[in-house]
Amino acid sequence: MSQPIKTRNSQSKFPCPAGQFLCAVSLILCVYFQCFGADWRTIGPGQSDQMLAEYFRGETAKLSERCLADVKDLNDWKNKRVIHVGPAHECKTPSQAANVAGDGAVVEIDAGVYEGDVCVWRQNDLTLRGVGGYAHLKANGASAKKKAIWVIQGRNVTVERIEFSGCRVPDKNGAGIRIEGPGLAIRNCYFHDNEDGILGSGGGESNILIEFTEFARNGHGDGYSHNIYIGHARSLTIRHCYSHHARIGHNLKSRAHNNYILYNRIMDAGDGASSYAIDLPNGGRSFIIGNVIQQGPKTDNSTIISYGAEGLKNPNPELYMVNNTLVNDRRTGTFVYIRDGAKAKLINNLFVGKGRSIRGNAEQIANLTTDTPKFVNRADFDYHLTADSPAVDAGSDPGSGLKPLYQYVHPAKRLKRPTDNSLDIGAFEFIGKYSLTGEKK
Repeated sequence: MSQPIKTRNSQSKFPCPAGQFLCAVSLILCVYFQCFGADWRTIGPGQSDQMLAEYFRGETAKLSERCLADVKDLNDWKNKRVIHVGPAHECKTPSQAANVAGDGAVVEIDAGVYEGDVCVWRQNDLTLRGVGGYAHLKANGASAKKKAIWVIQGRNVTVERIEFSGCRVPDKNGAGIRIEGPGLAIRNCYFHDNEDGILGSGGGESNILIEFTEFARNGHGDGYSHNIYIGHARSLTIRHCYSHHARIGHNLKSRAHNNYILYNRIMDAGDGASSYAIDLPNGGRSFIIGNVIQQGPKTDNSTIISYGAEGLKNPNPELYMVNNTLVNDRRTGTFVYIRDGAKAKLINNLFVGKGRSIRGNAEQIANLTTDTPKFVNRADFDYHLTADSPAVDAGSDPGSGLKPLYQYVHPAKRLKRPTDNSLDIGAFEFIGKYSLTGEKK
């Protein structure tokens, strides 16, 4: 923990209570915007949770020094114009706000349904958020520029608590969001029943973060549109998300050079007909850690995870799969396909069901293939382990950079992964009886 920060003469710069109060409030605001605002993009291509924590500790300490040195700088957030959107405000719809917002604006959209409202966001450093619940952009077949409900062309944009549905376009890839500007953060959103959930990259310098978000039933049904489709970005980090029931397409497809796929639930249950659960067609440095992945009996493709199927065109063709639970409810299939020429390392993965565990070459450590995993309730997709599961205490230490720190909690939440004795195999650690909410029964 950081030591208390003092000024150069070790005396408080604000001896009066009012000054101390102002400094404390400003410090809290400063740390909040550093950790959750647009500056997350300075981190670089999607670091691990541990590395993120170390980064924030260092940056927060430096930021705090600056806060104490000059309180005026702490109030910069006040200069950001806040635009309120909703029936009771001057801007009735998000598209009206898009016409008046400037760079750095915070657009707060009242919860409710906005029928047929679509727009292009050209400004940089925006925060677009629903207030009081989801702001539901129900397109009803409408689109901006024949591309998406929102076309985001500005750089470094954050989107929170927005629901996107019903986008259709002539070329059959109408998206909830089309990414055209570099740097996008999506948090606590819901994309469903579009032809694509999210589509685009923002270019080769773009870092994309998606967390605590659900994707459902996106896709035109032709196999060329998906729940999530990221192009050639610098990095994609997707964590604590729920992607399911893509229409024939993939639940997650990414051509990003670096992929960090962490603690998600990706599945089709008993009635879904998606293709790959995860498709990384051009390889790249990719970390798949702590995910719960299921292939249903009606899947359109027998392979669950595919790496490099269209050629290892990205730099650093390295795949690291650690502590994932993969369940195949199809009569046959392949859990993981790895193209020849890639460097792959698979540690502590639990493969459940029939089929081939790995097609390709990989270093394998402490993986388990079984049709009797002793789950809490496999039929109900509760893949937590019971006490007599062969996966309990059977894992190997993957090293500090790869060790799972969290586990998925349904829907689209997380729980710090419990620790007890040796690491278990799979996405869940057994400590007594845990339900899918992460609470002890």
